[in-house]
Amino acid sequence: MRRRLVTVLITAMILSVAGSILAGDAGRETPFVSLGVGARSLGMGGSYAALANDALAIHYNPAGLAGLEFQEVAFMHSLLFAGSTYDFASWVYPITEDHGLGAGIMRIGTNDIIRRVDFAERGSFGYSFTQMLLAYGRNVGKGLAGGMALEIFQQSLDNRSDFGMGLDLGLRMRLWKRVRFGAAVHEILQHKLTLLERAEKTSPVIVAGLSWPEIMISDRVQLTASLDFERHDGRELKVRAGAEVLLHDALALRMGYDRDNLALGTGLKTGRIRVDYAYKLVDYTDGIHHVSLSFLLGMSTTEKIKLRELAKLPPEPTEEEKRFAALMDTANHFFRRFQLDSASAYFHMALDMQPGNGEIIGTLAAIEEARRVQQAQEEALRAAREDVSQTLKSFVAQAEQMLSQKMYSAALDVLELIFDIDPANADANQLRNRILVARDTELATDLDNARLAADSSRWLDALEGYNRVLELDPENAAGQQGKRQVLATMGLPEKVRIGIEMYDKGELNEARSRFQAVLDVNPDEPTALEYLRRIRERLAGQPAATLEDLQKDRIYWELYLEGLRHMRNKEYQRAIEVWEKVLQAYPNNANTLNNIEQARLRLGTQGTEK
Repeated sequence: MRRRLVTVLITAMILSVAGSILAGDAGRETPFVSLGVGARSLGMGGSYAALANDALAIHYNPAGLAGLEFQEVAFMHSLLFAGSTYDFASWVYPITEDHGLGAGIMRIGTNDIIRRVDFAERGSFGYSFTQMLLAYGRNVGKGLAGGMALEIFQQSLDNRSDFGMGLDLGLRMRLWKRVRFGAAVHEILQHKLTLLERAEKTSPVIVAGLSWPEIMISDRVQLTASLDFERHDGRELKVRAGAEVLLHDALALRMGYDRDNLALGTGLKTGRIRVDYAYKLVDYTDGIHHVSLSFLLGMSTTEKIKLRELAKLPPEPTEEEKRFAALMDTANHFFRRFQLDSASAYFHMALDMQPGNGEIIGTLAAIEEARRVQQAQEEALRAAREDVSQTLKSFVAQAEQMLSQKMYSAALDVLELIFDIDPANADANQLRNRILVARDTELATDLDNARLAADSSRWLDALEGYNRVLELDPENAAGQQGKRQVLATMGLPEKVRIGIEMYDKGELNEARSRFQAVLDVNPDEPTALEYLRRIRERLAGQPAATLEDLQKDRIYWELYLEGLRHMRNKEYQRAIEVWEKVLQAYPNNANTLNNIEQARLRLGTQGTEK
């Protein structure tokens, strides 16, 4: 019995540390830490702490789950010595581009171990060491990721078994361009597994390394290299290193150094399936064969990101939507330029495609209202133009009348009102030329007559002639000089000269007082007698003041013209007020009375329109 127990204990101890023995160093870590997983990583010497970003990350470094590109399922089968087998299966899933999770199971087992009692065979028994993993990894920013893996162990020998739990932590970061750093701490939670009387206690294992993935040697060749340093509690530092050459993105050749042993490997990838093989040379025993198979499932993380971006974009419009959009663009183009007829036509075509479109219906209503306003404005403009045209014709008629009465200055003043509105008015320009010709002709005639009268000593006729010249052209130098010479030759007293000036200005009462004062001194003064006669004739019967009378009175003539300007600008009430001031001085002036009547009529019509 004692020998049987010794045999069982020795067998269990050998199998539980098989990975450590095969690596050339005894230790207290679990065999999975020593053996590693996956034919790809094992072909590279197991240096995978910084490289792990696939289904093997749940074992080597859970931080690698943050960089998963695909959902993946992986399997591995290994043949160990003494008929033992090593199996591994895992599944990883990228939740988003920033974090992922995975689950896996590993098992080392030996069956048909011969039970010997007193050197006699008494049947057989089995041994197994199983580890289940649940892992999670997440990016934390700036190329840094972290992860953790929860481990559940189960060890059985014959009819004895025990359970334990462990915890792995890992981190992964980008150092420079494609260079990455990775580190993991295995077996943080130390656990004990007890099969017989003695418990086995695990110790933490620290692994740190660098990787240079996918270095392009040429268009069809790329290189991946990795280096890990492994530290066991109380043991010397161990090194794992490896390289992979990938040809045509299909065939992989690998070589690695696993602590004290050489590893070789190859792999073939076709589509989403990859088959890998690794062979590890081990001293004092046969080499170990590893075969792996992995599948990529579903869409890649990159494809999911693109789909999310595409989902944010508006859907591609149909041909009908494109035609509708083109019609709306054209309609709005014309509408912004206030080309309402064209805009309305295109909006109606668009409305035929979408009969219930409220925006188009509202816009068409706005166009109809704008048309109505535009038509009203055009009507008002036509009416204003017609009114202005009638006003200009009235001014031309008044100027014609003044020309016929030889009131050249007054006629020119009226024409200036026309030129304020329409400088190029043909009728007004033609009439002005006629007025200027007639004025210049009469001016020359009056100047000649005044000179002849002065030469004949007909001083009053000469004086009247020069006054006529100055009425036609107040700035005429010859007229001013001739008048001064006549007055000086006549030798008239100062009061007579003042009386004549007042008479010429239309101030008849004041002029009469001056002449009467002269006659009181010299009852026979001929000039005073003549002007008194003229004053009596002008005042006899109080005849109606003419436009000529108004023109001679510059103050009231300017008021008369101001009334015409207000009339032209449709300021009828102001025109009436100005002309009423004119009537205070010239109460019987027919032109002013007629203008007031016309202004009142238009004022009444304007009130009706409002």
